[in-house]
Amino acid sequence: MTNEKLAIIDLGTNTFHLLLVESSKCKIGFEVLYRERYYVLLAEGGIDTISDSSMQRAKSAIDAFQNVLSNYKDIELVIVGTEALRVATNGNLINIYIKEHLSSVPHIISGNREAELIFKGNKLIVSADHSPYLIMDIGGGSTEFILVDDNHIILSKSYPLGVTKIYNAFNDTDPISIQAISSIESHIENQLSDMTEVIKGYNLNCLIGASGSFEVLSEVLTGNIPQQELVNISLADFEKLSMKVISSSIDERRDVKGIPENRVKFIQVAFIMMRKIIDMYAPDQIGVSPFAIKEGLISEWLTK
Repeated sequence: MTNEKLAIIDLGTNTFHLLLVESSKCKIGFEVLYRERYYVLLAEGGIDTISDSSMQRAKSAIDAFQNVLSNYKDIELVIVGTEALRVATNGNLINIYIKEHLSSVPHIISGNREAELIFKGNKLIVSADHSPYLIMDIGGGSTEFILVDDNHIILSKSYPLGVTKIYNAFNDTDPISIQAISSIESHIENQLSDMTEVIKGYNLNCLIGASGSFEVLSEVLTGNIPQQELVNISLADFEKLSMKVISSSIDERRDVKGIPENRVKFIQVAFIMMRKIIDMYAPDQIGVSPFAIKEGLISEWLTK
């Protein structure tokens, strides 16, 4: 570790995050100095090409991050990009803008690298007592799954099952139709056929939902978003809430306390995905974790 402070910018498909931390002697090894997120919705008009409006939101977020970072000295900066920047034909325009304004080049990481970092991040707060567990990180362009048993990765893979992708491909009416829900569930089942074969050999103790959409689940049910700990959610509470969210119109979701305006559009798809995974793999419990890619990078930084 060459610096005592680390800044991470995570360029997600739906959200750009800035997390600034410094090393600490606390249990997890770091303390948060600053965090911010901006909903940029890079795939709002389709993931193959970033629209002009999405590009402008992305640049505005980068400008805001630049303003924050200008207040700190001697910081190590790491920038990573995920699915949208992997596939968008004009994603390089964001890379160029970042290089000009932050003097740093983003690392466009693979889906498997995403999964590796999500695992490392969650190891900071998920104990072996939860084994075997399945980590699920729902993104805008992809979703990562990591099956863990006794602190060992059994399976780690990224699938093209982002909420924005699924919404654009299957959403038909408001509220969404039963036929569309069925099509989404079939699509998920087909995409995950290889993982299903592996999970058959394990009796899942816990589904660990990493940040993002799972934080909405926690906030609606408990009134809080976890910061540095795992929050347990009962299967019964999830089932009741998921039925409400999945059957709702977009205006009805706006009235649900705990669902941010910027997640109202896509959270329905996320809940369909969560419910399908629970139906397929029957975990005994649900845990909501605030840690994902950024915390995985912090974990690597702390062990340098």
